[in-house]
Amino acid sequence: MPLLEAGSLKKALGILAECWPSLRNNSSPAPCQQQVLFPPAAGWQHLRILGYRCLAEHNAGYEFMLKLEPLSERLALPTLLELQPQNSYSQVALWLTRLGLSGCQTVQFAQQRVPLCQALSCIDLSAASQIPASALNDWLARQPRLTAGRFKVLESWETDDSLNLHCVTTDCMSRACYHWLQQQAIRFQLIYIRCG
Repeated sequence: MPLLEAGSLKKALGILAECWPSLRNNSSPAPCQQQVLFPPAAGWQHLRILGYRCLAEHNAGYEFMLKLEPLSERLALPTLLELQPQNSYSQVALWLTRLGLSGCQTVQFAQQRVPLCQALSCIDLSAASQIPASALNDWLARQPRLTAGRFKVLESWETDDSLNLHCVTTDCMSRACYHWLQQQAIRFQLIYIRCG
């Protein structure tokens, strides 16, 4: 992948900041809604990873600690965690810049009309190649989504600035999601979670 000049990357991140409210400095409404696929009404929360640590790896799966920013509302501490990984803003920005597209344009994805930036945040961009903008909806329909996982929460506790979860994988889907965490989880990476 060719390197982008600093000016191109700054422009791409500026375009994304229009779409992702958390990238902007003010609190005015964003032109596109980032919560279409994972709405708060369905229990989803969009939180940042503050820390991650593998505790054990064995035949049955993986045991790990996940430190997240605190939940926006007080809930009972979870016994089950559903996690949907997301591509980072920079990955999406670089992909959009290569294609010369805006992240705020509306596309058909997962049987809904959503902003392109949100669709791209949920698919595997590691093998995504350049495609004509006219074929974007068809291309998106063929892309695999990042694997969501359900983890059993063995222990959880809150502090003033974080939600700490001691988790284990529960099945092959959660193990695939765990591998994403292991390889991609960086401080402040955003993920969607739903607690049960």
